[in-house]
Amino acid sequence: MSGDRLGVRKRAACDRWWMGCVWPGMLLFLLSLAACGPAFSAPAEKKGKPGPSAVPAGAKPKVDPAAAKAAAQKAKKRAEAVSRLAARLGLGKGGVVADIGAGSGPDTWVFAEVVGPTGKVYAEEITERLVKSLQGEAQKRKLPQVRAVQGRDDDPALPRDTVDLAYMRFVYHHMSKPREMLRGIWRAIKPGGFFVVVDKHRGTLRDWVPREQRKDKHFWLAETTVVREAREEGFAFVACAEDCCDEPEPFVLVFQRPTDLKAPGRDPDSFRPLPIKDIAPQLLPLGDRYQHPVFVALGEARQLMQPILQRSSRKGVDLVLEEWATQKEERPPLPPGVSLPSVLTDQGDPRLGPEPTSVVFFLDAYHLLFHGKTLLGKLRERLAPNGCVYVLDREAKGPLSRREASHRRRIQPETVKQEMSAAGFFLWFEGPRPAEDRFLLVFGKVQPGDVRPEADLFIGGPRISHPPGDWLKDNLWRLRGLRTANGKLVRLTRPADPKPIERVGEITSGGEKWRLSVDRLLLSFQKADEGFLLSEARALEATD
Repeated sequence: MSGDRLGVRKRAACDRWWMGCVWPGMLLFLLSLAACGPAFSAPAEKKGKPGPSAVPAGAKPKVDPAAAKAAAQKAKKRAEAVSRLAARLGLGKGGVVADIGAGSGPDTWVFAEVVGPTGKVYAEEITERLVKSLQGEAQKRKLPQVRAVQGRDDDPALPRDTVDLAYMRFVYHHMSKPREMLRGIWRAIKPGGFFVVVDKHRGTLRDWVPREQRKDKHFWLAETTVVREAREEGFAFVACAEDCCDEPEPFVLVFQRPTDLKAPGRDPDSFRPLPIKDIAPQLLPLGDRYQHPVFVALGEARQLMQPILQRSSRKGVDLVLEEWATQKEERPPLPPGVSLPSVLTDQGDPRLGPEPTSVVFFLDAYHLLFHGKTLLGKLRERLAPNGCVYVLDREAKGPLSRREASHRRRIQPETVKQEMSAAGFFLWFEGPRPAEDRFLLVFGKVQPGDVRPEADLFIGGPRISHPPGDWLKDNLWRLRGLRTANGKLVRLTRPADPKPIERVGEITSGGEKWRLSVDRLLLSFQKADEGFLLSEARALEATD
C-alpha cells in the first residue's frame, strides 16, 4: 500500500479529531479574547513597507532554489534507477507494466516512457481518489498508454496473463492479505514475466506486528518474509538488484513467474523428496542415547524428528528460525506423535536453557541463516564436550552469497564447512548423499582425537538394532570404533573403499560374520532379544 493510501485514512481521522476536540476549544478561546478587549488584541501593524516575511496578496510564495534543485536531483535519480531496472529485465517498447500501489505516479511516468505509446502501464491503487488523480495526470501528460486501475487489498484487479513486469515500491509491507494479493499478481503476469519488490528492511523481521495491523501503518517487513511468501505462492527467486535502487537501505528482490507452472500456490523450486526410512538410521546414535537433542528442521525433513527422539533419553527442543517465521507465534507443524517445546530465535540467539545437548540437527534449514555467527556460537556453548552437529541440506552447484543461499534455498557444502570452522567446530564426517540434491556433514565441538571413548557417539556396539549388513552399510562412514560384548574397544579407519564390507559364510540361526577389508577385521554377531550383539572383533590373518 502506498503512502498516499495511508494518507487518505490519516487525514480522515485527523478531521474527525479536529472537529470533535480542537475546534470547540478554539471557539471558546476566541470568545474569551473578544471579552477581554484590547489587552489581548494583536499589535497594530506598522505603516510603511512590509517586512521581509510579508507576502503581498496574490503573489506566489518564494521557492528555495537549493531545495528545488535537491528535489529535482532526487526525482532524476529515482527515474534513472527505474529505467536501469527495466533495462536489466529486458523491458522496452511495447512492454506491459503494472505499477502496484502507484501513489501519485512518479514511477508510472518513467515506465510509460520505457514502454512507449505501443506499450501499456497499469497504475494500480485502491482508493477512488487516487485512481482518478492518476488518470487525470496521465491525460494531462498525454500518456494514453497509462491506465489507472482500482484494485483491492486482496486483488490487484489486473487482466490475466498480460503483464511483463509487476512492480511494488514500499507497498509490500502494507499488505494485510499477502497470500491472496500474490496469487492475483501471479495470475496477472505472463509466464516468464517478472515481479519486483522494493521495500525495507534487509535481513530478518524486526517488527513482529500482526499483518492486519500493517495495512494503515508503516511497520517494515523483511526480505526473508517477502521471499518465503513469494516462493510459496508460485514465484521463482531470480536475484537481488539493489544497484537498481536510488536509495541505499531498501532491498530489491526480483522474482519470476515460471513458464511451466500452471497455477499459483506452491514453490516452483521445491526440495526433492527424502527417503525418510533410509536416512533415519544414519542419524541415530551408534552407542548411548542422545541427550536433549536440538532440532532446526523444515519441510519433509521434520519427519526425521520422530525416529531420533525414540533414541533419545530426554525431550528435545524445536528451534524455529526467525529467518523462516513471518509471525511471532508461527510454528511449522510437528510430525504425528511428536510433542516438543519450540523456541523462536531472536537475532540469532536460540534462547535455550542451561541444560546441555549432545547433538544439534540442521535438517533442510541451515541455508536460511542470516544470524549464523550468533546462532552457532550460542549452540556451541550448550553443546556437551563430545557433542556434534549434523547438517543435512540442499546443495548449490556454484558459489552463492549468504543472501542468495537463503533466498535460493540451497548452499555449497564448502560454505557450511567454512562457517562452522569459523564458529569453532571441526569437520568429523562427510556422509553419503541422503538424496540426489542433498549433502550430509557432521561436525564436532573438539578435534576427533580429543573425543573420550566412553562418551563417543560414534563408537558402535555391542548391541545393534538392525541386521549387521544393513547396519554396517548405513554407518561405516561415521564409525570411529566398535565395542564388543566383553568391553573390548576396536578403533576403525575411515574407509576409502566403496565396498569395505563382505559377509563371511552363510547366515545361521546363531548369527553371522562380516569382514571389514580396510581394517582387516572379522566381526561376529549373535542374535539377541533386540537385534544383534557384537560378540567378537578379531584381526584377520593373512590367509583369511
